[in-house]
Amino acid sequence: METSRLTSHAGSKESPSAQRVDGRLGRSTRTRAAIVDALVELVSEGNLVPTSEEVATRAQVGLRTVFRHFEDMEMLYQEVNQAVQASVMGSFNLGPLAGDLEPRLRTLLLRRSIVFARLQPFVASTVARKWRSPFLQRSHKVFTELQWTHLLDSLPEVASLSPALQVAVNQLTSFDSWNRMRHTQELSPQLIEDAQVEGVMAILTTLDA
Repeated sequence: METSRLTSHAGSKESPSAQRVDGRLGRSTRTRAAIVDALVELVSEGNLVPTSEEVATRAQVGLRTVFRHFEDMEMLYQEVNQAVQASVMGSFNLGPLAGDLEPRLRTLLLRRSIVFARLQPFVASTVARKWRSPFLQRSHKVFTELQWTHLLDSLPEVASLSPALQVAVNQLTSFDSWNRMRHTQELSPQLIEDAQVEGVMAILTTLDA
């Protein structure tokens, strides 16, 4: 008799009230994702600091819904950051490189130029907002530190330079340098790469001097 009752309970369907709860949770998750996607899309299109109204319109939800899901903007920034990392950073191999120095350097710079181009609007948005967001301040610092880590992974020769020359190589190959050359000076990707290669190679030859 006990076994029969247990079997009957295990095979029973979800109650109507449980189905309603599951349905609300599903809608809430979809709405939250739509808000995050809307902000990512707006920034990627060049709207670096979209308003809440613009996010709501793009997500096709009411303005109150945006604030109901994201009372704390830090939470929204974190979820957007995760979405960008998943869609951009996960698409590229940023592991260490092997081989001769100049081919390694060119491969590193090519990888970075592709990643930097994809990340540019999001980094610009972070810079515009970070003064009032501890999370974005930390995120920007981590992004800067990761560039240095990847540089040393692929060009361990840099570690043998003086501290001042290490800073010079790091700056020359950084997002900030690339962004200035590409978007302020409007240089071609090839000219940027050539300038970076010649600069870094000139610095590294000091090891053999």
